[in-house]
Amino acid sequence: MRDRKNSSSKKNIELTNMKRAIKSSFVLAVILPFLMLAYGLTSWSDNGLKIAFMIGAVILEIIQISYCVVLYIQVRNDEFETFKILYMSYYVITVIMLMLASGSDMKVFDSEILYIIACAYFIFVPIVNEKDRLIIIIAMSVIMVTMVLVFRMDVRSVIDVCLIQILTMFVSRYQHNINLRHEKMNNSLRKKTDYSEHDPLTGLFNRRGLESRANAIWPYCERNKVSVGILALDIDYFKKYNDAYGHPQGDECLKQVARVLRESAQRSTDVVTRTGGEEFIIFVQDTDENNIVQLALKIRRNLEAAKIPHAYKAISNYVTVSIGAATFVPGYGKDFDKLYENADKALYAAKNNGRNCIVYEGNLYGRIKNGIAQVISM
Repeated sequence: MRDRKNSSSKKNIELTNMKRAIKSSFVLAVILPFLMLAYGLTSWSDNGLKIAFMIGAVILEIIQISYCVVLYIQVRNDEFETFKILYMSYYVITVIMLMLASGSDMKVFDSEILYIIACAYFIFVPIVNEKDRLIIIIAMSVIMVTMVLVFRMDVRSVIDVCLIQILTMFVSRYQHNINLRHEKMNNSLRKKTDYSEHDPLTGLFNRRGLESRANAIWPYCERNKVSVGILALDIDYFKKYNDAYGHPQGDECLKQVARVLRESAQRSTDVVTRTGGEEFIIFVQDTDENNIVQLALKIRRNLEAAKIPHAYKAISNYVTVSIGAATFVPGYGKDFDKLYENADKALYAAKNNGRNCIVYEGNLYGRIKNGIAQVISM
């Protein structure tokens, strides 16, 4: 359990690093090259140094834009395997560039402002572990000491560099620990929320999770006139199933049915819920009569294909479900409870009309004739 928590925290920190790298690469791609060009053209009398600064600005621009694009693609595609190598290489190159610019700033203007900004970037942007932090600190120190010697700066500059580096080392460690504790707290909170909103037996959302997600998307659907729908499902004669096979086997049956529902409703916005006992709800958005009926028929077909044996063979040799469907566009007098009520009434009608069928808007779907699902007006 602890390993899974640590793994989750590590993955979240990597994602945070990636997102921070994307944002900083975008900002630096806009700001730094122009600063370097202005800096080089106005501060250096030597044409060779001006050209060097211009080339450096172009290189920095290419690096920042390239990383911005590649990092964005990695996050969008959830390519976590190469996350660390990519964002760490970005941070190392960026810090080196900032250190070189800082040395020039100290030489020309006798100022440590840019150097302090570069150290602040290293402290507050990447979240790096002890080993990586030590490597970057050493690299920063080597670069700055080298530039102090090359530019023959005074003793005061050397002392300032040493003090800032020592301070950077301690503050970055403190900042890393704060970020790590914050991520662990968030991870723990997410797990508690996740546990409270999921059914422990099937792993589906429970009623609380359903209400949470419905409340989150309902205003958007109402504002943009997006249709929503509910499928209310009951396992047919589940009490007789439990009486015949026992409650442990009944739990396995619920898990199998839950798996069929989850595999049938595969859109990221579909909310598959176990509301209690043998009752399930699937809440969907951006749907219409045809789509929601097709989803219900798909569930019915997939459950038939699963062939879960049922001892009570009044309907079928296998476990079946009755389904009530309802849709509308949210608006005045059309809230979630009303949608649920409509679906529940349709489910009640499905049970009263022989079970193992679907009822939507007074039509019954699911009677099979010559392999084709028939529609019957009730």
